[in-house]
Amino acid sequence: MTAPYLVSRGLTHEPFVTIAIPTFNRASWLKDCLVAALSQTYQHFEVLVSDNASTDETPDVLRQFGDPRLRIVRQKSNIGLLPNWNACLAEARGEYIVYCSDDDRLSPRMVEWCVAVAARDSQVPIVLGLYDSSWPAEGRVLHASPSDKFTTGIWKGTRLLVEYLRNKRFATHICSMMIRSSILRAGGGLPLDFPTNCADIAAWTPLLMKGDVGFVNDTCATYCAHSASETSTFTLEQLLDGQRQLADYIVAMADSAVEDDSERCRVRLAAKFFLADRIVFNLAQYCKAGHRLVDVIPWVWRWRREIIYVGLVNPLNFAKPIALILFPKSMADRVRQLKRIYRQMFDSEQVI
Repeated sequence: MTAPYLVSRGLTHEPFVTIAIPTFNRASWLKDCLVAALSQTYQHFEVLVSDNASTDETPDVLRQFGDPRLRIVRQKSNIGLLPNWNACLAEARGEYIVYCSDDDRLSPRMVEWCVAVAARDSQVPIVLGLYDSSWPAEGRVLHASPSDKFTTGIWKGTRLLVEYLRNKRFATHICSMMIRSSILRAGGGLPLDFPTNCADIAAWTPLLMKGDVGFVNDTCATYCAHSASETSTFTLEQLLDGQRQLADYIVAMADSAVEDDSERCRVRLAAKFFLADRIVFNLAQYCKAGHRLVDVIPWVWRWRREIIYVGLVNPLNFAKPIALILFPKSMADRVRQLKRIYRQMFDSEQVI
């Protein structure tokens, strides 16, 4: 039976969707991830878990679920993070695939929204959605800001790509996307020659250069940031080198895939801005972790030719990141403390 929300849109085809959850030793996170995945309002889907030979209670957690939509593949030995993601792609039965890390959470209507948009154009290779960011250790959630430029629907892929590269508020992540499985397979899945924090972006950004894509201007997932992630173990040099590799790759793909000269130029410049923004962000985090300014200056000098693009969109963009780099951690903590005091005073005045 065709779902009512599809009928209301004049649609008759319900594509089968795979929600893929690659996991390893995350039993404490996995249960909530599975509950969210199985709670989709869209009904024609499977949840595929690829257990990368976990040694914790992951098998026990999986046994708690008797849902026929859940399919489990267990690797005989740990094959590595990215190969496990590609193992999900190889096993997926869905026409589309939604990747969800075991520490992330899908919104209940995520697949419904993505399918409805994809049905408007059967050729789109990908549907992007927005995501919230969560820091459980801090009890903090940053909600995605709906776009004031792009409504839910079909858009030229390069326009969304440039917006993603240039605008940090345009929050989209692989956990908030639905990708056509055959096209992702044809591209080789997630590339193994990229660091793990960049491989997913390297896999989906070229899809936005193929023509039209779908977009959902609503929160489709929640991305969880915590100290147990693999990225948290990277050195500053690894983080920066990975971002350079990614930016160079996007430029190379634009040169080969984007025919319009002006569009290609916009993507190239946006990639340079993206790299500059990531460099400054990582240097700011480096300072926030307690490193001295004297330790940061050599990095700023080394990446000076790239950092200059931070002012590409607006010269005022220099102000905040440079302040974050220059202020020591103690000063940043004091500013946050004063902001909390101010908010408390303001809230009490509002009550009065």
